[in-house]
Amino acid sequence: MESRKKLEVLESSAVQSHISMLQSIICRMAANSANCKTWTVTLVAAMLVLLVDKEMKIPNAWICLIPIVLFYFLDCYYLGLERLCIASQNEFLKSIYNDKDYIESLYKVGGLKDKSRQFCNVIGAMCSVSTTPFYLIVAITVLFLGGIIKL
Repeated sequence: MESRKKLEVLESSAVQSHISMLQSIICRMAANSANCKTWTVTLVAAMLVLLVDKEMKIPNAWICLIPIVLFYFLDCYYLGLERLCIASQNEFLKSIYNDKDYIESLYKVGGLKDKSRQFCNVIGAMCSVSTTPFYLIVAITVLFLGGIIKL
């Protein structure tokens, strides 16, 4: 009987809408993270081409590290927000399964206003396998090409 009640709660339109809202936020954050990586490669490649083509007076490719660092931090921020939304969704579902009052948390994304929690998630994202190796490889490639081509 208890599992039937939980199933009815999970199938209610309000709960489904809330879960759908959280999933769309999570998908947006993941797409933003992917866009950061795309824009990093695009801008760095364009800057390297301009530095080689125009023979600018810049002694090396250090200037290409600026978009790498900026997009790295932005990517970590999006990944941190994504993790907060996943945690909010897990807490919401846990409250349903534990028969706690879930109505108060409907249409609220918990933890996004908590700056210390956001900061901790961004720092955690900096150690993530999805961010650090990518940006590190791009930075090493830029410095390697800058040394070979003598930008």
